[in-house]
Amino acid sequence: MPTRRELSRSPITLQPITSRPVNVASVENAIRRDVETSVKKQLKLTGTLPADVKEIVQAAAQSAATTSVELAVARAAEEAARDVGRRNITTRFDEKIKVAADSLAHISKSDEVEEVLKRRSELLAKKRTSLLAVGFSNEESMQILLADIAARAH
Repeated sequence: MPTRRELSRSPITLQPITSRPVNVASVENAIRRDVETSVKKQLKLTGTLPADVKEIVQAAAQSAATTSVELAVARAAEEAARDVGRRNITTRFDEKIKVAADSLAHISKSDEVEEVLKRRSELLAKKRTSLLAVGFSNEESMQILLADIAARAH
């Protein structure tokens, strides 16, 4: 079964971001140097690369640099989109908290709150008495009452 992280990460599908090649010289130069070093090692060459190989390395570095820049931009855009989503979630959560706070303020202003709470307490006391009467211990009765209260909260 895929992990949560695997499910939440969608693959980046690259489509040309621009209609012209992206040229970031510093990225291209770093890639070109790495490729030249690697090619020299693999081919056991010393000194300057032959002109044909140098052209191939340059073309590969340009292509890789373009892809690297496009990937960096796509990842940054993805992260920005996630940040926007997080802000939306936070905003909705804040709205729900405000509604809950307003509801509690409204309820606490009611003249009936004390009566409702008193009646609820009386019913809980009767339930506890009934549980004791049928043979539950005091501790068992309290656990049943707490479970009942917790179940009603959901």
